[in-house]
Parts: sequence; structure tokens; C-alpha cells
Amino acid sequence: MPLTRLSSSVHSIGGMSKAITFFTPSGRNPADGGNVPPGPAFPGPVWGSLRAAGGAELDKAQAIVQTCRHILGIPYQEGIEQDMTFVYGNRTFQINYVEDVDEMHTFLDIYCTEIGQNAGSQQ
Repeated sequence: MPLTRLSSSVHSIGGMSKAITFFTPSGRNPADGGNVPPGPAFPGPVWGSLRAAGGAELDKAQAIVQTCRHILGIPYQEGIEQDMTFVYGNRTFQINYVEDVDEMHTFLDIYCTEIGQNAGSQQ
């Protein structure tokens, strides 16, 4: 009986070609509990694959707001929390949910929403 693969077509180390920088939320320092501005959560970039999951235009208070949801796949990394943000290129994303794929500590799927001025545009 052949062994099952640890990676699927969605998760492959060779497909993780985007450098992602995670940022801690402002006002909290996990080391000593003090207040700090947002800063990089890890010493270097984390490599991952970013794919679109869907989008919508919402009509709110006389303005059309675009939301674009994405899924970021990364190798398993300790310390990723739901209140963090991350940057890919000049785009900023807010983490909505973190899922440990198959509870195997191999890959993380991070469900996120693009925030900021360019939300919804694919530049």
C-alpha cells in the first residue's frame, strides 16, 4: 500500500514563491506585555502561496466597498495569530482565520481579507 503524500496540489514547497512579512498587532509585546508599535513578527520573510478565494462589492452608506478574500498557504509556523496582519509586495492583508491543515503541523491555511487603499485591485 503506497504512503499518502504530505503535500497536496495546493500545498507544495516548490509552489510557495511569495515572500510574506507578518506583523504583530499594535499595542502588545508578547515578550514583556508592554505596548509597542506594530513590527515584524519573525526575523525574515515567510514563503507562501497566495490565491484568491472570492470577492464582493458591498453598497454601504453611499459608497461601494470592495472586499477580496484570499487564502495564504505557508509551511507550519508557530506564533501565527488571528489578530495579525501581513504584507505581500505593497498589499496588506488582515488575518481572519488560521487553519492547521489536517492537524498535522505541516501546512497552515490562512484565510484573510485585503485591507487598505488597494483592496480589491489585482496590481
